[in-house]
Amino acid sequence: MTELICTEPGIVIELGTTFQVLSENGSEWEILLGNEYRRINKRSGRVTGWKTPPKFECKDIQKQNVK
Repeated sequence: MTELICTEPGIVIELGTTFQVLSENGSEWEILLGNEYRRINKRSGRVTGWKTPPKFECKDIQKQNVK
């Protein structure tokens, strides 16, 4: 199962917090964030419609960038 990790903290979400991806389509992931389902844009890593943090990244992609 895919997980997203917080790479830029925001309101009530700390850096490094992980979220399980519930569904996915071509351009977005869906997670449960603050008792609400939220879509995360795959390109920007931001919650769809939000201009402020938090920002997320796929945990698998982050591991590749560390190497």
